[in-house]
Amino acid sequence: MIQHCEGVYKPEDDSYLLVDALLAHDLGGKRVLDMGTGTGIVAVAAAQAGADVTAVDVNPLAVRCCEENARRNGVRIRVILSDLFERVDGTYDFITFNPPYLPGTDDDPDYDLAWSGGKDGRAVVDRFLVQFPRYLRRDGALLLVQSSLNDPEKTKHLLKELGFCTRIVAKKNYFYERLYVVEARRCP
Repeated sequence: MIQHCEGVYKPEDDSYLLVDALLAHDLGGKRVLDMGTGTGIVAVAAAQAGADVTAVDVNPLAVRCCEENARRNGVRIRVILSDLFERVDGTYDFITFNPPYLPGTDDDPDYDLAWSGGKDGRAVVDRFLVQFPRYLRRDGALLLVQSSLNDPEKTKHLLKELGFCTRIVAKKNYFYERLYVVEARRCP
């Protein structure tokens, strides 16, 4: 059971969409990095599937919440307080990220770093995309949640420029947006 902690993003269907996409792979003995872990739902699911998991979040409340959810679910997860890869080392078989992707600015009354990706919804995604390749093993995969509200075609274009081939492995329609999980692997 995942606890929804005060001051931490409460996962909705986007986290479960990412969990399903990740669990489609054999995770036994694989190294998984769950960036922007929030409550830790993806990290816990990966650990339950036999992965060696590192979870990262910029929010200290999220770090504590993920640690508590790992304890409640009887799994071991390394949880790191970090702004993206600032305190991360090593390489991983899978990197997952459900980034803040909704357009918003800090002058909005409901502004929240957990969901706001800046004016165009891309501030965090674009920073992440230039950093993640050095942490992904040569044959590894990135699983990234994207929204129709923050130009997923731009993400696919940037990944192509970085030498990655992409495919959509999951999607869900809502009345105001479409969510995607983009899988990216280094092109042959």
